[in-house]
Amino acid sequence: MKIKDSLNIKVFLWIFSALVLCCLIIYGSILFFLPRSYEMILSTHIESEIGNLSETLVNTKFEDAENVIEDFCKKNQMIVSFEENGRIYQYGDTNKVKTSTDKISSLSQEMMFADRPQSYLFTIVSLTSSNQELISALLKLLPFLLALIFSVSLLVAWICSRIIVRPITEISEISRRMANLDMTWECRINRTDEIGVLANSLNSMSHNLSNTMMELETANQHLKQDMEHIDELNKQRQYFFATASHELKTPITIIKGQVESMIMGIGRYKDTHEVLPETLKEIENMEQLVKEILSISKLEMNTINHMEFISLTDILKRVCEHLAPLATEKNMHVNNNISEDIILMGNEPLLEKAVHNIINNAIRHSPNRAEMKIDLSPQSLCVINSGVNIPKEDLDKLFTPFYRVEKSHNRLTGGSGLGLYLVKIILEQHNLSFKIENINDSVCFEITLNSQNLNQN
Repeated sequence: MKIKDSLNIKVFLWIFSALVLCCLIIYGSILFFLPRSYEMILSTHIESEIGNLSETLVNTKFEDAENVIEDFCKKNQMIVSFEENGRIYQYGDTNKVKTSTDKISSLSQEMMFADRPQSYLFTIVSLTSSNQELISALLKLLPFLLALIFSVSLLVAWICSRIIVRPITEISEISRRMANLDMTWECRINRTDEIGVLANSLNSMSHNLSNTMMELETANQHLKQDMEHIDELNKQRQYFFATASHELKTPITIIKGQVESMIMGIGRYKDTHEVLPETLKEIENMEQLVKEILSISKLEMNTINHMEFISLTDILKRVCEHLAPLATEKNMHVNNNISEDIILMGNEPLLEKAVHNIINNAIRHSPNRAEMKIDLSPQSLCVINSGVNIPKEDLDKLFTPFYRVEKSHNRLTGGSGLGLYLVKIILEQHNLSFKIENINDSVCFEITLNSQNLNQN
């Protein structure tokens, strides 16, 4: 199982086996073909030397031939003999023939001398090593050669397996990490072959996958936030309509009871001239509530399409002038610090509505003879009313629809609870950040004017 699961071991065994087999085949081929080749080469050599001797003797006198023949015998380890008139001439070391265990071969050939007309039959005896001795010598070397073959094969197989398999092993580990979506790696294989191309492809694929995963993760986070936002909006919408139904139910019940009592002439309701103004007042309150609900619904359903450069300075001055009688009625001192020419991009009626609600809330929820400060600068709009604080547990809930700090739900003192919710929607659609907080014995409502909305000219 270990061999089956390991490419390194497999490649090592394949290379080792191939090298050993190749070496054994080469050694066997040498053992088989070398003796035969040796015989052929030696035979060809002997024939060539005898031919050279024959050509030399043709140009040599008989008396001078002895030295030539002796040199030939010493050089080639041969014995040469021939017969003339019953006398045998023999050259070479004849004792070597008697004591030698080498293979003896003889060859006869006619040769002539330069000063003799007749030819002589030369007998040439050659001493050569036998094939068996050559094979025996090769077999004696076999243990040493096998040890050398195995050692070299092991070393070469180990080196080759490391060179070939190591980058593949690294790529395999990287692919395993990729399968686990782990992209914190880089394949550092500096090669230009197929393995290097594969490593570079893995690096490119990892980079692309990592970017894609980051984009998907970012998109998923945005989608999650959008879904949470949609879920929150749905909850707010459900709460809004449930509360709106409850808020409308009360005046409708009052009006219904008053009308029925007037029809039946019960008690004081007989005097319709006295009761009808009260009924009209309830109808007007209900009408105002419906208008606010419709305005909020319209703003939530649609974004602001018509935007233009408007003067926040003029809007603030108009609102302050419109609400001045209410502040005078409560004997409030209003300190205005309004910068000129504060121009921003927005929808004038909506922004005027938001500013009106903020200042109106500040006046209505301030005690008599309180002070109020309105400060407009290129950086922000701050409305501060003194002599009052909002409980900490109510600060985060002020922008919830129909929420009122005044728990009696009396519209004469607490309003409908939709004013600040409407302010929140308008400012968010203008991309204006805002906050409300307690400062000592005062409440500060601050709107930050960002550079994207302001006209810099």
